[in-house]
Amino acid sequence: MNKPVYILSRVQLGPEDPDFRSVLTPMEARRLGRLLKRAVWTSRTALEQAGLSCPDAVITATDFGALSQSEAFLEALKDPEGSPRPTHFMQSTHNTISSLIAMNLHCHGYNATYSHRGTSLQSALADAWMLIQEGQASTVLVGQFDEPSRYNLESADIALSLVLSDRGGEGAELLKNPLEELL
Repeated sequence: MNKPVYILSRVQLGPEDPDFRSVLTPMEARRLGRLLKRAVWTSRTALEQAGLSCPDAVITATDFGALSQSEAFLEALKDPEGSPRPTHFMQSTHNTISSLIAMNLHCHGYNATYSHRGTSLQSALADAWMLIQEGQASTVLVGQFDEPSRYNLESADIALSLVLSDRGGEGAELLKNPLEELL
């Protein structure tokens, strides 16, 4: 069975940051790195545009994860006078992005992260497509989040969130089967 899958909303940030205060408390904003703040903002904004508060699933894609947090942690390890902050390490793991989004949305459904350099987004879209095809989810929040760093200049500044659904609506765009691109 091949159900149609629709893109209900799409939010993508450029290099400029939005006002994060609309989705994060001041304490959250202080503790989170830039990549995580952008991920929460685009996710919440995409869901709001789709008229949803919580999707059935959250799937994120990242080619390199939160490199700035990894770099900060490793730099602190090199400094004999300093002590590394656990927050830098915790926010450097790849699955932190989807977990933070799900916790922020109070979403207790399916949650996954794809970290396949160059094919992360296609893998995440394929997973979302299959969840909807199999009837395991009706709405899926899919995002791709990456940041450039001084050690990895090939990574782009990406913050993209899509809301996919088995139900179309005004302005909904039909999603082509992402499995065809992967094969």
